[in-house]
Amino acid sequence: MRVVRSVLGVLLALIGLLVGLAGAAAAFWLIGPDDTVKSGDQHLTSKGLAIASSPDLLDRHGPVLHVEARSSDGKPIFVGVARDFDVASYLKGFAHTSLVQVQYPIALTTQEKKGAAGPLTAPATLDWWVAKANGTGSQSIAWPISDGPYDVVVMSADGKTAPDVQVDLGIEIPHAFLTALGVFVAGLLLVAIGILLLLFRRRRPTSPQPVFAPYVHGQPVQGPPTQAPTGSVRRVAVIGVALSLVTGCSAIPQRDTVESLTRPAVSNETAAAVVKHYNEVNNAANRRRDDKLIATIEAGTVVRESQAGYAISRTLDKSGKDLIKPFTYTKPVVGAPNYGTYPMHFVVSAGISDTKDYRYLGVWERTTAGSPWMLTFAAAPAAAAKVPDITGLHPVTNADAKRLAAAPQAASTALAEYLTVGAKSPRAASFTPNADVTKLLATVADWHSTAAKQPKIYQHVSDQFTIATPPTAFVTKSGAALVFATVTEDFKLDIGTNYSFNWSSGDPIGFSPATVKYQNALTRTTLHDAVLLVPAKGAGKITLLSFESQLIDAGGY
Repeated sequence: MRVVRSVLGVLLALIGLLVGLAGAAAAFWLIGPDDTVKSGDQHLTSKGLAIASSPDLLDRHGPVLHVEARSSDGKPIFVGVARDFDVASYLKGFAHTSLVQVQYPIALTTQEKKGAAGPLTAPATLDWWVAKANGTGSQSIAWPISDGPYDVVVMSADGKTAPDVQVDLGIEIPHAFLTALGVFVAGLLLVAIGILLLLFRRRRPTSPQPVFAPYVHGQPVQGPPTQAPTGSVRRVAVIGVALSLVTGCSAIPQRDTVESLTRPAVSNETAAAVVKHYNEVNNAANRRRDDKLIATIEAGTVVRESQAGYAISRTLDKSGKDLIKPFTYTKPVVGAPNYGTYPMHFVVSAGISDTKDYRYLGVWERTTAGSPWMLTFAAAPAAAAKVPDITGLHPVTNADAKRLAAAPQAASTALAEYLTVGAKSPRAASFTPNADVTKLLATVADWHSTAAKQPKIYQHVSDQFTIATPPTAFVTKSGAALVFATVTEDFKLDIGTNYSFNWSSGDPIGFSPATVKYQNALTRTTLHDAVLLVPAKGAGKITLLSFESQLIDAGGY
């Protein structure tokens, strides 16, 4: 037994020494009283515009991530955390440095990513960061790590210059310092137990004294139960406590279970700021009829319509007496669907300051994480129109499309076919009557009637309606879909032999002066913005909430 105790004592002492050293190193070198494991200052540079961690580095959630950075040259810097899909979109195509490995406490491994030289949008102006700090000197963030793929980004605040920074990364684990101290104490206890086992000597037992058990009626009388030696119990208890400290006294951060993230396209506060900015710039552009200025807040067919309106205005109102009066969109209600990729959209329903007869419906788009919000669709349905609640919108999925009376693309195509064929089109039965559509179809019918009466002058008239770009569509709380579609109308009048025609008045002369004559054909292109409400199957016809038109070109050959 003496040999066994000696071997056990040596083993416990050695184990205790190792455990104690590990606990002391963790408590007094790696962690410290703030429960934070730090990398220490690391000098990082990039040949590109940013230094971004890969999502694999933050694959556990729960602890608090600390990032402290300062520029080596004193320039303002930015430190932020965002969802991986936002960061990936922001840096896509631009040269940057990827932080691919962190070996605590002293080593960071990076990898250069090739791309354009920039510049990037100033990061502090973007609204999708979950934590950020920006400015001169030392900048730091503390962020409780959430489940899912997130990235840390360090870059120059202007988004134009390559970062040269000192970075200190840290992970704060609750009770880590006390745990390390506990491990240190456990190691000391194991050493003490090992020494006691080495020094312990058991005394030789004395000669046993005879024990006479009394008998009653020939049976032995039972005495009190024998007690186990208390020393062994205590030793076992001490070892058990020590091992429990060594094997972990604080929770190990859990591995991430969320593989992809989504978020609302925009917050209500940011959307309100976007609308306010639009009101200011739009009024300034309208006042100056400024094509370039309006293109900073509008995109797609909307900016083409605005610029076409300016072209017409500059021709018909050279003095500028009939400019669009200033107006604003008031009390905006925001419908912000969730997205996990780009492009993103949100919808605004608002009042119009200079009229109570109409409301405003607008669709805003951000194509990448670094691009601004741009208005891509605008409509003004009548105040009496039954516009559904736009809060809680979500993009139309394939499953949604199967439940609707018509998928968004099919509904838009049906509208274009209806307009091309006219009131007798079989597609007409799919739509509720709309006054603006009825008026347009009557105008088209008049052209055809005139041409039929004078075939030598008007050889042929054609009006072709098409959907040039896929519509933007969302499902509302009611289950119906709001579809925003732009229909392109291409009008052509073939001129008879020995005749010539010109656009003599009205909006077309904004593109084709009245003095210009054409011998073969007159042409005209108009964009029609339609807002469709598509119900579920069996719930009725498609409703046209709004149908507005803007001539964007006219001419001939």
